[in-house]
Order: sequence, then C-alpha cells, then structure tokens
Amino acid sequence: MIAPCGLNCAICKRALQEVSPCLGCHGPDEAISDFCLNRCMIRKCERLRELRSDFCDVCPSYPCEDVLEKETRYTGAYPLFESPMGNLAYIRRHGMDAFLQKERTGWTCGVCGEVICVHSGICSGCGKEYGDRSKYGS
Repeated sequence: MIAPCGLNCAICKRALQEVSPCLGCHGPDEAISDFCLNRCMIRKCERLRELRSDFCDVCPSYPCEDVLEKETRYTGAYPLFESPMGNLAYIRRHGMDAFLQKERTGWTCGVCGEVICVHSGICSGCGKEYGDRSKYGS
C-alpha cells in the first residue's frame, strides 16, 4: 500500500477507519477514499500513467509541484513526521522489503501492536498519543 508519491497508505486515517476503509492508491476506485480518488493530483497524473510506473521518482519532472506540496504537508503539518520523498529514496536504496519492515516497526504501537495514524499521531487500537513529531517515537 505504498502510494506513487511514497506515502504509506496503511497509516492513513482513511485506511484505518472501521467502516469502508480505503485500500490505498493502487486499490480499485470503489475502495479508495473520496479525497484520494477525486482530489489527489498525483493519483490523476497522466505522466505517471504514460511512464507505467508505480512511483513518481522515475519521472523526469520529479519532484513536481504536487509531490513537493505533499512532502511539505506530511513533514510539517501532522503530529508525526512522514516524508514521501524520503520513503521513495529509501525504497530505491534498500528495496521494498526493507522499507516495509521499517514502516511496520515504526508505525506499530508499542502498547497494543496496532497501527499509529500519521494524521492524528494516535494509535488506532488503544488510543495512545504519539505526538512528538518524530516518526518512530515511543
């Protein structure tokens, strides 16, 4: 569930909702949140489709304005730090398996083992708040 921009869709509040959870940017349209389906310019990117790539960082225009906007928002506007561009760079350097393992470790609540939401900084299982701006807080 890694979006073309590098976000981990599994830590999104829409993926963590109990009723009709979003299946991520690569999921079927009927299982994608309204925001991602209708307002995300990256998901609608024609160039990405033309390149037939799953990720934005292969595009000659990378990072485009839309990717930079998302990077700025996720590295500064939410309680926990998430860098879409950093995620893509990590995937290129270490591979998807290593990235997914790092994400599982970093976004798993130390109290109950459920997923921590990137948007709220709150564990989806027990409600513990992780709001210190570090991605892998305890």
